[in-house]
Amino acid sequence: MALTFKVDSTTREGTFIRVLRDGEPFGKILDAAGLYRFYEADHEKLGGGGELQDANLEQLKTAIQARYAGRGR
Repeated sequence: MALTFKVDSTTREGTFIRVLRDGEPFGKILDAAGLYRFYEADHEKLGGGGELQDANLEQLKTAIQARYAGRGR
């Protein structure tokens, strides 16, 4: 499954990046206070951390690829 990352919006609070799998919505990355958090689908919980998180966006993208690229739907 091919994963791609598309910047959706940037605000003063941070960046919102859509994660697509084979062109379909799969999850999102939110940047809050310099920490990028990944949420699969729309499983974001108030006050919760992401399923994966990292201060470095490229490292987070690599971790997402490693965890999800080979998984089927």
